[in-house]
Amino acid sequence: MRTGARLLMKLTILVLVASLQVGMSCTAAEVLPNSTLARSLVPPPGFVPPPLHPGGVELETRQLGKGIYALMSNTPFTDNAGFIVGRDAVLVIDAHFNGAMGQQIVDAVRRITDRPIKYLLNTNAFGDHVFGNYVFPHETMIVAHQSTIDALRISSVEGMSRTMSRTVGGDLSVFAGVELRLPEVGFDTYWHVDLGGRRVEMHWFGQGMSPHDSIVYVPEAKIAWTANMVFGEGTIPWARSGNIAAYLETLQRFSAKIQPKIIVPGHGKIATGGIIDTYQRYLVGVLEAGTLAVAGGLSGEALVADAEVSADYSISPPLRVLMTGFHRWNLQAAYREVVR
Repeated sequence: MRTGARLLMKLTILVLVASLQVGMSCTAAEVLPNSTLARSLVPPPGFVPPPLHPGGVELETRQLGKGIYALMSNTPFTDNAGFIVGRDAVLVIDAHFNGAMGQQIVDAVRRITDRPIKYLLNTNAFGDHVFGNYVFPHETMIVAHQSTIDALRISSVEGMSRTMSRTVGGDLSVFAGVELRLPEVGFDTYWHVDLGGRRVEMHWFGQGMSPHDSIVYVPEAKIAWTANMVFGEGTIPWARSGNIAAYLETLQRFSAKIQPKIIVPGHGKIATGGIIDTYQRYLVGVLEAGTLAVAGGLSGEALVADAEVSADYSISPPLRVLMTGFHRWNLQAAYREVVR
């Protein structure tokens, strides 16, 4: 069998295995607290944690359409959020890092409308997306994928804060006063609501950066909030949980189901829907690199050590060091998938 055919067969097997794994996504083995990964992953050389410290962060309200607002962070990679106003109610996407940031979101909504904040959607189980939940009105219904809820049930503010301490330079004061308010409503693969003349959908397509990543979509406007599944313009994916083939399968399901024109990422700048294709192409390349390295007898350490993101991908200059670390992490994960 020729080398090209062998590589194609290997990649096909990886993707088929990922499909089976995604189908088991809600099993206990994959529902983990934020302080734990599915397996112990040692960061590669040059890896730096995402800079998420909320100190000095201000959220700019940016109108994307009638009743549709992105809340964009003023620093390169701290969290974004958003909200959607219908005739009857308001829906908010993510609650940010702590009570102060959550209150910024509530205040941003109140500057636009006095309609009730009836829904808050948590797109994953990480503290920077859920720690602001507790400042929202008591009557606000919090919705998330069931695996997000299961993960948060076996987590604690203390444990999650320890895990996230590296993203805030060790400054645990940013978590002071945080109360872990869990979502009340879970869904399997799909949830939707009509806010009064405005339909909003929430989708779970499978494992991405984490097992819990969900997408929020406004079909009429073709705008999607992609949280950690797809970062902003000038980025590449980060397979934090380590399964590159599953991530690729998830993005394929995403693009087969919905085709957003505008992406509001959980981190980074607003992008066009074309970034989903870019992410898929990148992950295919990472799997190929891992397969070629194993076939050629190259060690995982040698593959990763000085790896740089290909010039085929335009990386935002302020994020180059961060994306280089993500790239090496992804290569390390792909290599391990091939040798398993």
